[in-house]
Amino acid sequence: MQPQSPDPNFDFMLKDQQPAKKSLLPSLNLPKPAKIALAVVGVIIVLVVISSLLSGRKSGSTQGFINVLARGQETLRVTALVQQLNLQDPRTQALAATVSAALTSDKTQITSYLAKNKTKASTAQLAIDTDKSTDSSLQSASQNNGLDATYVNYLKTALGKYETDAQTAYKSAGPNGQKLLTDAFDSASTLLSAPPLK
Repeated sequence: MQPQSPDPNFDFMLKDQQPAKKSLLPSLNLPKPAKIALAVVGVIIVLVVISSLLSGRKSGSTQGFINVLARGQETLRVTALVQQLNLQDPRTQALAATVSAALTSDKTQITSYLAKNKTKASTAQLAIDTDKSTDSSLQSASQNNGLDATYVNYLKTALGKYETDAQTAYKSAGPNGQKLLTDAFDSASTLLSAPPLK
């Protein structure tokens, strides 16, 4: 007995069929330009999310924070020096103690913030604002009974620069860093409004 040839009406079942193409996007009944636009919007959303995560974590440039630390460290160094040289006016003595406490607190918070963001300021970076000529002028003022006035004048300038550094750093900082810099700016403003500095 001879095999029968297949019925031509059912040939489609015996032929190799090509597998259907699979798309990355689910089957949307949209024209191709609309699918492209949808993909572009998706990429933009992903970029915005990544950018916001990085800005909250890394907080932009850290150089501004280091500048604030350097300015604060120099002011603390000079304040410690005048305290050793014995200020005469009790109001200036109290001001020096307040400056020391406020700037030490700022320094601790900013240093901690930088450490969380895996940044450490070098000794050279922190010493950038060191001015030894200030020491000699304070020594001379101490010998001439003018230490209090000289220190007050120094603070007006130093705290003004500290405010400016905090403002500049604020512009490139993330939200967490901006809060610290606002606190640093506010503490300098409060110190500048103290009676000896008015």
